[in-house]
Amino acid sequence: MAEPLNELERQVDRGNQFVHSAITQTAQHVDDANALANGLAALLVQNGLLDGQELLAMVETVRTETHKSGRNVDVGIKVRKDTPEDLVDPGLEVDCEARIPYCRGACCSFSFPLTVDEIERGGPLKWDLGRPYFNRQGSGGYCHKSHEETHFCTIYEERPSVCRKYSCVEDDRIWKDFDAMIPNTEFLDQHFARAARGPVEIFMDAHGRD
Repeated sequence: MAEPLNELERQVDRGNQFVHSAITQTAQHVDDANALANGLAALLVQNGLLDGQELLAMVETVRTETHKSGRNVDVGIKVRKDTPEDLVDPGLEVDCEARIPYCRGACCSFSFPLTVDEIERGGPLKWDLGRPYFNRQGSGGYCHKSHEETHFCTIYEERPSVCRKYSCVEDDRIWKDFDAMIPNTEFLDQHFARAARGPVEIFMDAHGRD
């Protein structure tokens, strides 16, 4: 009974850290943007290069257009929307049992957003409170439905479409030479070094910052 409770505590802690880090980072960006915009506007108005009323009207226009186009600030919360093509199993077969000692089951450590249906129907794959609404990962960086020792998928027959259509055959992140079974150790080392990163690092990654 202790293990599920420990995992719940870890997930709640990650979720709280994500929220706090997201709020902090967003507030900092807003403060910086406000200082720059207000300073620039004041300078232009002061020098008679800009009419204050025209500026306010333009700000409102831009705000409306930004909202309509969906270009509002994104804090990294996403959901996936499958197309009919995504729901067709491509039938790609890879001998994972023979390759996992080399690739380390890297594909089962990748993050991807869940669909609304996967989130709401309470299926076997849960979303991660530290990165809504991406697939939940354990402390080692693997999907929570990946076997702890073998890294094989424990819900293979119920795995989501994003997993069904994925194949590592041409994924040069994982293989330098697929046929010769030569892994891309540089990527794998870097990837797994970051796999257990915390919510703050995840938030920074989502915004393309180091």
